[in-house]
Amino acid sequence: MKKEFLFDVEKPLGLNEFLRHALPKVLENGEASNSKIRRLIFSKNVFVQSGTGKGGDFFVCQNPSFALKKNARVKVFFDQEKFFYQKQNGDIKFELDSSRVLYEDEWIVVVNKPPHFPTETTFVHDRDNLRAAVVRYLHKKIGLEKNPPYCGIVHRLDRDTSGAILFSKQRAANAALFKAFDSSGVEEGGGQGLVRGAKKNYAAICAPCPKALNKNYEKGFRFSVQNYLGRVSPKSEAAKWGPLPKEKGGKYARTDFEILELKDGLVFVAAELLTGRTHQIRVHLSQSALPILGDGLYGGKEAERIFLHSKTLELFHPISGESLKIEAPLPPDFLDLL
Repeated sequence: MKKEFLFDVEKPLGLNEFLRHALPKVLENGEASNSKIRRLIFSKNVFVQSGTGKGGDFFVCQNPSFALKKNARVKVFFDQEKFFYQKQNGDIKFELDSSRVLYEDEWIVVVNKPPHFPTETTFVHDRDNLRAAVVRYLHKKIGLEKNPPYCGIVHRLDRDTSGAILFSKQRAANAALFKAFDSSGVEEGGGQGLVRGAKKNYAAICAPCPKALNKNYEKGFRFSVQNYLGRVSPKSEAAKWGPLPKEKGGKYARTDFEILELKDGLVFVAAELLTGRTHQIRVHLSQSALPILGDGLYGGKEAERIFLHSKTLELFHPISGESLKIEAPLPPDFLDLL
């Protein structure tokens, strides 16, 4: 049940900061995290009185940084049950050991990431993640009496995506690695992007849409998808990417695909990333009437996870310049379906 709170602004302050101080004073448990306050604002439950007098009209404010003036008033419609509800994330418990290490030297470590496990920290307090697991693994190797070792995130995989992911073990390796994985400057017609860049290949299992029947999807068929991608969902909703014109902030994206196998109504696809945009493979396959199995956000059929796997990483070593090709074998759930 929603409650209504009315606050007087005593000094100029940003809306987000004002609520961070004002809300805990009226809540039963006195807690209000910054992320929850932002969601409250984006969900159209915060109103600001126009002008500084107490007789002005209230308007919906969805801008967390909105500048409040002295003597303004803020009205909040607040549902405590929804505000404090923490969705169960379903993450697995995971501890990294040598069986999951695909490559390691004094500069880098490449790990075979499991599904159902985030790459890095999230807004959820104390949620475990792969980077923390890598730190624990490295810390155990050097001795628990030592300070925790450095572990740098070079690129990311979605929570449900499995497979090869690289972390740096020393800051001196970062510049070369960031350059190898950076596709921010790649534009249409730019080929495979930066010289000596990283090459990333993925495997996906797709459940084709009916309109895929009109396409020449058979074993060995190759095709490319290239366009400009950006966020297409409102900030108050789940983050979703899709085609977005360059002039509106879209970034060039290209993925090359090959159909490897068709079996029992499913399509096994190989994907080579030529750029590294958020959700790029997921969006491009959905656009091709081949949404990934389990990827409900982009039209995929329901499954226990999104069936996307980072299969190989090819790059030049950031220090020695040696050519590396590191492969993560297909996980058991992929093999079961294939």
